[in-house]
Amino acid sequence: MTTERDPRTRIVLSWLHEDAHEDAERVLLRALDEVDATSQHGGSWPARRLTDMNSFAKLAIVAAAVVVVVVAGIQFLPRSGTSGGQPNPTAAPTATPTLAPLTEGSLAPGRYALYDGLLTSLEVPAGWTGKPPFVRKGADGADGANMWWGPSGPVRQVFSDACPGEILKPVDGTLRGLVDALDAQVGTDATVTEVTLGGLPATRVDLVKAPGLDLSSCLQGADGPLKIWDNGSGYFGLSPGARGIVYVLEKDGKLVVFIGVTFDATASDLAELEGVIASTQFGP
Repeated sequence: MTTERDPRTRIVLSWLHEDAHEDAERVLLRALDEVDATSQHGGSWPARRLTDMNSFAKLAIVAAAVVVVVVAGIQFLPRSGTSGGQPNPTAAPTATPTLAPLTEGSLAPGRYALYDGLLTSLEVPAGWTGKPPFVRKGADGADGANMWWGPSGPVRQVFSDACPGEILKPVDGTLRGLVDALDAQVGTDATVTEVTLGGLPATRVDLVKAPGLDLSSCLQGADGPLKIWDNGSGYFGLSPGARGIVYVLEKDGKLVVFIGVTFDATASDLAELEGVIASTQFGP
């Protein structure tokens, strides 16, 4: 057996000269020895032909051995994201709960989505009805409803005096601008409280008729509403004996306003309304 290797064989052996490849090296050497031993035995082929075939055979076996080593090396390579040879389990995606949209008419107890420009949801108990984007409890019709709650459109102007309801004061579009305008309004009495709504900081303004105000002296008469603000398409007002609940907050750089109204509501009804307000959430 010859021990001299040609340059191509030495290149392969130098690549294999690592502990991780020692077994493969022994396989390669044995294969090359078999080729050398076979080439020294008698045969009927001419010497030149035999030399050429030996060279080709060596290269073929070297290539095959390299493939074997590469495959074997892959088996011992650490797998990305695995521990102990076991695949790393992929966490299942969390499903986003689907909420029923608020619809007109009687509502079954549960949570409903309000599609009013920002994704908002709230939960109602039994006995409530939908008038998108508001929920209410009480008699049918706007004037006969005992309680309302829902998002208001943008508030552009506030009546400086709710009794005549004629002079409008522009609002600068900020939370503080709207709250201050409501607090300064003549004809109503405002109670301002810092609260939260849907986990976000908010300011609550409770509005009632100003003490001592004679509604019969107002432009709309004794049975007419106190005009609170104008949103460009109509005005928000309070019927005699009604109480307004206004929540103002900023979300994603925009002013968000929610309004509630109570009229001749019992203590248990008011507790339900406060529960609906507290259930208001933003986002899915």
